[in-house]
Amino acid sequence: MGKKMSDYNLTKRADGRWYVQVMVDGNKTYLYGKTQSELRTKLKAKLFDIEQAQAARLANYHQADKVTVEQWARLCLSTYSKISVRGSTYSGYLSIVNNHLEWLGSCKLSEVTNAMIQEHLQSLAKKGDSDEGLGEKSLLNIKNFLSWIFNQAIKNGMLIRNPVTGVKVPKTGTKETRALSIEEQQRILTAAREYDKHIMFAVVFALYTGCRKSEILGLQWRDVDFSDNCIHISKQLNRTYDMTETSDTKTVLELSTPKTKNSIRDIYMFQSFAEEVKAYKEKMIVWKKEKRYLHSEDDFVFIGMKGKPIEPRVFYKYYQEVMKIADVEDANFHTLRHTFATRCIENGMDILMVSRTLGHSNISTTLNKYSHLLPKHQKACMDKLETIYF
Repeated sequence: MGKKMSDYNLTKRADGRWYVQVMVDGNKTYLYGKTQSELRTKLKAKLFDIEQAQAARLANYHQADKVTVEQWARLCLSTYSKISVRGSTYSGYLSIVNNHLEWLGSCKLSEVTNAMIQEHLQSLAKKGDSDEGLGEKSLLNIKNFLSWIFNQAIKNGMLIRNPVTGVKVPKTGTKETRALSIEEQQRILTAAREYDKHIMFAVVFALYTGCRKSEILGLQWRDVDFSDNCIHISKQLNRTYDMTETSDTKTVLELSTPKTKNSIRDIYMFQSFAEEVKAYKEKMIVWKKEKRYLHSEDDFVFIGMKGKPIEPRVFYKYYQEVMKIADVEDANFHTLRHTFATRCIENGMDILMVSRTLGHSNISTTLNKYSHLLPKHQKACMDKLETIYF
């Protein structure tokens, strides 16, 4: 039979805090509290957990008193993630560990409570109209990651319950994504077409197709069908951590399939754009010949000055220069995708077709992002009905 509360001696330290020593399967662990009352509460909870762990026959329960959240998270990444997830997913997990654990990362696994995780997410959340803090999607990713590592601790016999269960993602409000005005769009198109590096034709490509940056950089000429004026989207190019390395310092350019099946899609080009893409291809073939590079249909459509896939960071540097020339502010590359979707809805394309063209995993994603445009679209549709009925 285990010890009772009355069997433990609570001791006051020289710094004024209180502590007590608890034995778990022959291993010492210490609990601390600012007051004697606080320590009694912690001790009571600890003894209850010990009793539950013994009843459940958890083999490694004492380890939860020694391992911190950050240590366990990194162990989960190296032990489980590297063999089961793609590089881009691993990069996201590692970013959470490196940037968003903060004070929670130094807590022992056994110390973490539901309230602590709720407080942590709340502290990371964006406040009001401030640009500081994280949005709901990022907070949800952090919550899911924490839930995963605590579930791994349960599977390893270290914990009885997952402290993330029941935690709510704080509501931060959805910031309306900015779309370019017609005037801004035209200035950007002009700047991109006149830019001295050919790869900035990708800006024109994005505004006319709504493709993601990784999809554009992963596009090969064999994916472009001029007979049907169709672009086949089936790959993406990203810089991710090298999953074959034991450290988390080496990265590689990775060409991979998209995460969701809806991202694999065909996008049709209107005729004048198809002719512009064809002219760009002919221009690139001439450029390669001058540089003594052989052309192949397996070549990437958008390449760097050395004839190889361009580094995403270098690409974004060129993009920022184009924005400066066009005198457009507050417009990242994703703004081009949002602008394409906005123009589609403004010109009568139904929301289902917009969703499929963008490659959204669910039509609700499209509705959430563009529902503010629908009342105007509805009015335009109703005005058209007038010509039928009257």
